[in-house]
Amino acid sequence: MTAPPRGPRPLQITRRLLSLAPTLIAVLWVAGVARFRGYELAPREWAVVVAMAFALHLVVSRGQRPRPLPRLRPDTNPATLAAMAAVLFTGVAAAISALIEWLLDSAEPPTTSLGLRVLWHASCCFGACYCTFLPRLQSAVANQRRAPPG
Repeated sequence: MTAPPRGPRPLQITRRLLSLAPTLIAVLWVAGVARFRGYELAPREWAVVVAMAFALHLVVSRGQRPRPLPRLRPDTNPATLAAMAAVLFTGVAAAISALIEWLLDSAEPPTTSLGLRVLWHASCCFGACYCTFLPRLQSAVANQRRAPPG
């Protein structure tokens, strides 16, 4: 007879990493925007950006009340549903970022094309939204499979 494994299960580790992904994506997004606008941040300034991002992550994660999980069909694929939701948010983010970038072009023209900047904003939004939705949807599907029907 073997003893049960100690420590967190692999699914818990994956959820923890996915919860950190939007914060890391936000830091990458700031790096891209700084590069597009020609700002060179010193290592100390980058350390402040990263520290503030993780501090904001802790404040938000501790301050959120648990929301009820959505009711899903039994054959729902959480990854597909998370991708579809992320695409919806990405479309809105792309439109808003295109407008803002276009307005900022007249004040300070960057060296990077408008299309690449909008693509950067949209891809960061997609990644952050997908990593936010996926663990919640996986939990909802897992809870529904464990719960007795009825």
